[in-house]
Amino acid sequence: MFEVTNDVSRRTITARMSGFMRPNEMKEYVAVYKKATDSYGGGRHLVLADMRGLRPLEPESANLFSEVINHGRKNGCVMCAHVSDSTIARLQTARVASEASPNDDITVDCVSLEEAQNQLAKARVRLLNGEGMSAAR
Repeated sequence: MFEVTNDVSRRTITARMSGFMRPNEMKEYVAVYKKATDSYGGGRHLVLADMRGLRPLEPESANLFSEVINHGRKNGCVMCAHVSDSTIARLQTARVASEASPNDDITVDCVSLEEAQNQLAKARVRLLNGEGMSAAR
């Protein structure tokens, strides 16, 4: 199961994933997520990746997920706040993200949705004020 919402006024994409993301569903997710990313035309934006309940990805789905992470990072994502309740899924996501961005300074692992929203709120102030993102962390 997945859901992608895009709050353009807050320059924030929210991606919710849970359960087993089989390759066909992951392909749908990739298309929807890329469309949201591309709506910024390469402009800076934030991502909330809510992966509570996500099960480990099979190899084909993991490759597709890596593709979409890479696309986001090449097209303006300046911070991605991750929330996960599975150690295995969190580790797999971290590995996939590090492949897309070897010196990953974009991902912020959060222990709760509330923490992720707080991290993004701080980053959003900096983003909307045109300031550097490193000071938001």
